[in-house]
Amino acid sequence: MAKATCDLATVLNGSFNDIRKNNVEIVITRFNEELSWTAGLEHLCTVYNKGSDFEFLGSVKNVPNHGVGCETILRHICENYHNLADVTFFSQATLCDRIDQPLYPLEVYMKCPIDSVVGFKDELNEPPKSRYLFRISNDHCRSVGNLTFGEWRRVIGMPYKVAYESWVKGDWIAVGARRVRKRPLSFYQNLYAICQFERGILVEECWFLERTFYSLFS
Repeated sequence: MAKATCDLATVLNGSFNDIRKNNVEIVITRFNEELSWTAGLEHLCTVYNKGSDFEFLGSVKNVPNHGVGCETILRHICENYHNLADVTFFSQATLCDRIDQPLYPLEVYMKCPIDSVVGFKDELNEPPKSRYLFRISNDHCRSVGNLTFGEWRRVIGMPYKVAYESWVKGDWIAVGARRVRKRPLSFYQNLYAICQFERGILVEECWFLERTFYSLFS
């Protein structure tokens, strides 16, 4: 596995002109960020645009501005479950903007096996007991039903491990179509409904999902 980095030139190293979108799709969540880094990759990109209109050579879908990238991941799966690319790489609109959210070079994500998941995984920092018993953010970002992380995982049918659990900071994650389909479409539809994203741009379910996606897919 290549070393993760926050150097943009390193992440973008390589040419992807010969890759087709049904093999690899780059799904980007955008507000009003510029997307110059996608030059040469536009044919692989689908942008879920949550901000103002803009010119782009790839595919653009204008959607409501709520739920940040977590909403995009579930929306894309729900809407494309039966015709997903072999590998889908979920990306924020700005690459390498935080050193605590490193990425592998894009070719690593693009080479994700169709039955696997790839992300620069980290360990949940808090001891399992505290993560399980208490909420993730603060009183200004309440979850539906004011759930703890442990309660959230039970609601969506994923028991919380009584041990440290891996997650991918920033949701820079690639997943194969076969891996996604190990769970039925109804699972993702129900999960989307549970989150009630329309309540705000960043609801607490986004924090939950960020810490859940790697386990959900793997």
